[in-house]
Amino acid sequence: MRIVVFGAGGRAGRRTVAEARRRGHQITAVVRDPAGHGDLTDVQLVAGDVTDAVSIAQAAAGHDAAISDPAIVGE
Repeated sequence: MRIVVFGAGGRAGRRTVAEARRRGHQITAVVRDPAGHGDLTDVQLVAGDVTDAVSIAQAAAGHDAAISDPAIVGE
């Protein structure tokens, strides 16, 4: 399954990415600044802004599921 994870650089997001990878899914990890998250490996790392509908649509296109770290909603 292709899964996009918004807030993948946060604590919950990183755990989500790790678990999804462990289960064999293909992950797109969406973070504000990919340069600061080089430790997220074996994923497609992309820049995105959850407050921008166009950014969300672009990142989510072609995926089977989307997961958002609930902590990023209040940011």
